[in-house]
Amino acid sequence: MTPQPLPVTDHWVTKTLGPLTRRFTHHDRLQEVLPLDSDRPLAVVTGFGPTNAPTAGTLSVMLGVIELQRYLRVPMTVVVSELGAWNSRNVPWSQLTDVRDQMFAFIRAIGLDSQPGSAPVRLRSHVDHANLVRCGRIARFLSRQDFLDHHEDLVDLYQDHGLLGSEVGLTVDALYTVADILGPAEEGAARVLMLSGLEESYFTELSRIVLQRQREAGELSLGWQVDLGALYFRVLEGLGGYPKMSKSIPASSIHLGMTDAEIAERILACDEASQRPLLSAIELSSGWPMSEIDQARAAYQHRRREPAGWQLTKQRFAETFATYAGIWRECGR
Repeated sequence: MTPQPLPVTDHWVTKTLGPLTRRFTHHDRLQEVLPLDSDRPLAVVTGFGPTNAPTAGTLSVMLGVIELQRYLRVPMTVVVSELGAWNSRNVPWSQLTDVRDQMFAFIRAIGLDSQPGSAPVRLRSHVDHANLVRCGRIARFLSRQDFLDHHEDLVDLYQDHGLLGSEVGLTVDALYTVADILGPAEEGAARVLMLSGLEESYFTELSRIVLQRQREAGELSLGWQVDLGALYFRVLEGLGGYPKMSKSIPASSIHLGMTDAEIAERILACDEASQRPLLSAIELSSGWPMSEIDQARAAYQHRRREPAGWQLTKQRFAETFATYAGIWRECGR
């Protein structure tokens, strides 16, 4: 039975992460990698899929990654996974590489690796020789059954929408990601913290299977001795009743590729199923200070009695999101 991630509400977690706790819902063995210990170096790994323009959910993760990097000040690897997406999604290669390059520029533009005094941040893609070699080295420690037992819960939803690649392609994608997570182990880190959405927790389990089996492999061992923990970001609910904002299901999301008018139309819509997701988007992807987020929560709670306040809040968020969209467009030129 796969161990279930724990809520981040434990006192020691909130004490360790401070205000950043609000961005996460669950952790998996976080106590094994935090707090920081100079004798056991920590590295952070996270990544993004470049299938198309980032949704509010993806933007919220990007902003959270920036906040965590400034908070922890440890080496971080951020992967934009074009080869993984090529194998797991039905998207043209040229689109993936264009979005990959635009995403690199956007992440830098909003401040990920441009802050003085921060620990080094490495931005790379899956077209990376070291990661491809690592895939070949770890594949022997995983079976087909491992990938059948550990997969994304929404895979059936994506399959119903005709979005997925072949079974072999999905396996290759997962193998690339496990190699991403274990990169710091190969490079000598004593601890690795993986950041993702909760729906990707299966990558943590696959990575632990590799670590365990290679330790037990005798002369075939890779010699990796590392503790692996994970933090899982809050998943933004999808608009219109979808379970999450997904790049692959346009009706579920607002994204940075929309025009300002399209953004405003989607955010200012009044259907009840979209209102709570819009508040979540404000909380996580606006970049507003906490005092303004608290005001937005109050406006949401009183929206039936005072609808104008909630509408004004959404109008401001539409303007904020349009600003991010403008940066995204500039990064694509």
